Amino acid sequence: MPDCDAALAAAERDARDAEVALAQGMARQASEAAEARVADAALAAARARADRAEREAAQVAQALAALGEAEPLTAARDAAAVHRREAIAAAEAARATLAAAEDAERTAAADRDAAESARAAARAELAALDSEAAALAKATQRSGRDRLLDHVAPAAGYERALAAALGDDLDRDLSAWTGAAVAGDDPPPPAATEPLGAHVAAPAALARRLAQVFVGSEEGQPLAVGQRLVTPDGRLRRWDGYVARNSGAAAAERLERLNRLQALAAARPAAAAALDAAETARRAVEERIAAARRTAQQARSALAQAETAGRDAARTEDRAATALERLAGQRADLDARAARIGGERDEARADHAAAQAARDALPDGRDGAAAVAALAQIADRHRAAVAAARDRRTTLDRSVQAQRERLAAAQADVRSWRARAGEAAKRITAMDARDTALAVEVAEAEGRPAALDAAILTQAAGHDAARRDAETQAAAERDADQRSRAAEAAQRAAIETLSRARESRAGSTARREHHEQRRLELGRLSGERFGCPAPVLPERLAFAVAEVRTPDQESAAHDRLVADRERIGPVNLVAERELADIEASHAANAAERDEIGEAVNRLRGSIGTLNREGRQRLLAAFAAVDGHFRRLFATLFDGGAAHLQLVDSDDPLEAGLEILAQPPGKRLQSLTLLSGGEQALTAVALIFALFLTNPAPICVLDEVDAPLDDANIERFCDLLERMSRDTDTRYLVVTHNAVTMSRMHRLFGVTMVERGVSRLVSVDLGGATELLTAE
Repeated sequence: MPDCDAALAAAERDARDAEVALAQGMARQASEAAEARVADAALAAARARADRAEREAAQVAQALAALGEAEPLTAARDAAAVHRREAIAAAEAARATLAAAEDAERTAAADRDAAESARAAARAELAALDSEAAALAKATQRSGRDRLLDHVAPAAGYERALAAALGDDLDRDLSAWTGAAVAGDDPPPPAATEPLGAHVAAPAALARRLAQVFVGSEEGQPLAVGQRLVTPDGRLRRWDGYVARNSGAAAAERLERLNRLQALAAARPAAAAALDAAETARRAVEERIAAARRTAQQARSALAQAETAGRDAARTEDRAATALERLAGQRADLDARAARIGGERDEARADHAAAQAARDALPDGRDGAAAVAALAQIADRHRAAVAAARDRRTTLDRSVQAQRERLAAAQADVRSWRARAGEAAKRITAMDARDTALAVEVAEAEGRPAALDAAILTQAAGHDAARRDAETQAAAERDADQRSRAAEAAQRAAIETLSRARESRAGSTARREHHEQRRLELGRLSGERFGCPAPVLPERLAFAVAEVRTPDQESAAHDRLVADRERIGPVNLVAERELADIEASHAANAAERDEIGEAVNRLRGSIGTLNREGRQRLLAAFAAVDGHFRRLFATLFDGGAAHLQLVDSDDPLEAGLEILAQPPGKRLQSLTLLSGGEQALTAVALIFALFLTNPAPICVLDEVDAPLDDANIERFCDLLERMSRDTDTRYLVVTHNAVTMSRMHRLFGVTMVERGVSRLVSVDLGGATELLTAE
């Protein structure tokens, strides 16, 4: 028994020692695992910082590579500057061309005014010649008699002399002059005179008469018998002392008109040529003006294109300069970021190397795991030994107990209780010792977790501080990036504003120069037209300065007035005659308009009459057709009712037709709601009603019995027979129904005796029926 107890105690002690060793091994393993986790976390953090630094460095390098080179932008800026200078030169050339074109247009406009004046004068002169010629031609028309006055033609200036010499003889017929030859013994002409016949184209019958009429000044020359002296102004002195003034004034005026008419006829080609020349000159001036305007328009287009090209080039140059500045700023920013990220990357690499060294310095953990496993196996063996010792001790106790029971139950009990008491004391002592050892171990273990917790807390606080620092740095970096982008946006907006300001300034400068040139041009025009500078125009022309509008408005008003004047054209000398023609045409148009109005009224009256008659006839025909339709419908349907109704308008000429039918046993409804057979019978009733109202020679019914049943076919055939008796219409029925065929008078059909051979067959059913009846 003692040996068993000692063996059990030894086994328990060894088991306790194995358990303690196992607990210490597991504690060491847990400590090593905790240190490994801390080192792994520090290594992962260092690796993450290093990776982030590498990524940021790669992003910065990629951004630097994506920035591109400044040479293309510099070349673009230089090219834009060259284009801008070229555009400025082209604009200056266009302005010079425009000024030259405007000068040419103004010169041509002045020439056009002169040409217009010349054309108007030539047209007026030609119109005056034509008008005067027409008036003279009308005034000098022959009266119908063959007068001497119509056969003489004095030279210009000798009309009154001839009229005074011949007097009333000019109004006599030419047949009254038989003529006389000039005799050799006729008196000679007086001194300082000449024969009038030398200045007159006259018939030969007047030769001797005119040979004794002389023209000259009245100086009292003696005249021979039969001689007459006339002055160009129409004074007459005869040989017998008779003196007359202004004799033959009417004849003289007619002769002057005839001479004037000839002079006008001679002068008209020159006037027409002058008008043609004026027209040609005006067209040439118009062509010059058009050419100058085209040139000016081309110059303006070229100027606008040059200015647009200049603005585009300046804008391109500004954009290129802005892009260069932006590129330089971005490159400097990226270089600074690259330097900062390089420092952070080096620091992260150093931290990663330190963390990796600290991690490598930690034990592997496999030895601790193996030791713990070995200790666990030893503890398991000791626990098995304790269990075996306990089993042996139990078995021994059972045998002792059995022996003691055999000796005496009471003694056995006493010994057993004593033995148990001793054993309990020993176990209590052992348990106390074990408790003391466990207390020492617990005291040692209690300090170790606190230290580990403190170390963990220290590492966690450092990790949290590092994370907060990293987050703070990242937030600061994001803020810096946002501020940088905001600054870049502000810079771009400022550059755009500067570009717009430059464009506005250039436009204002161009407008100011244009206005200055316009002011100088207007001053020059004022000096040319009015002989004074512009400031003294109000005093010179006596107009109120306050009433003067803006230059653009005044220029527009001047151009409008000039255009109105050009549209009016020159003075029309034949306006009175044209007005009379227009008034006559207006009167004729008014008469025609009145006639057309009367014709329209008559036509409207006729249309009204036709409409009234048409309505009357239509209503009468409608009533007749409706009556026949009601009766025939009742016949075909063997009852029921139907009628026609005008719908959609009160005017019969514009109304539609609705067919309302009520077959037996059904309600009144529209034709579209009936069945196919009912619709066919209703349509047959309507057709027959139309034929009863207005019969036709022939009626063709094409398979109208197709949708009908046998009973309806019989009623249809009965009605058809009655219609054929009551009317003179021939009914041709196309059918495939045997019942219908049997009720017809004559059948016509096509039969095929042989394949591919057709033959027309005709059967007279009426004749056949009579033959059968006769048989």
